Amino acid sequence: MSKISFLSIILITSLLGACGFHTPYKNTPLNASISANDNNTFATELRKRFNSEATRSLSIQVGDEIQKKQTASYTPTGTDNSYTLSLSVPIKIFNRDNKLLLSKSLTANTHLSKMIAAQADRLQINKAYTELRNTIIKKLLRRLNRLNEN
Repeated sequence: MSKISFLSIILITSLLGACGFHTPYKNTPLNASISANDNNTFATELRKRFNSEATRSLSIQVGDEIQKKQTASYTPTGTDNSYTLSLSVPIKIFNRDNKLLLSKSLTANTHLSKMIAAQADRLQINKAYTELRNTIIKKLLRRLNRLNEN
């Protein structure tokens, strides 16, 4: 590395440090009480993502998952060839005072090509719904972190 490049890196670093620039470091532990049906897979997966030792600052009501499988294309013989899968979960978030902060149905979609064997097709669809569930959980956790900061 040349001396000019090295000096420019030091100069930029010192200027950024002098103006108060820093990376975000606020990482508060998140925990919430979740109310849902006993057999709700989404709620079970969501509970795994929380810090059980943190204080519960939010309350979440999780509705039943709505899974939709729509045929996207057909083969020349008329059988379905690919699907569009959609997963939707109604969510209500309340603060400590039972004030409604968010009431929304979170949704994720994916496109899936059909396999030849029926068993492999079913497994592929189940795996796709699991991935959609994880996508929605990530979206929800980002929103919860923003609500928790406020």
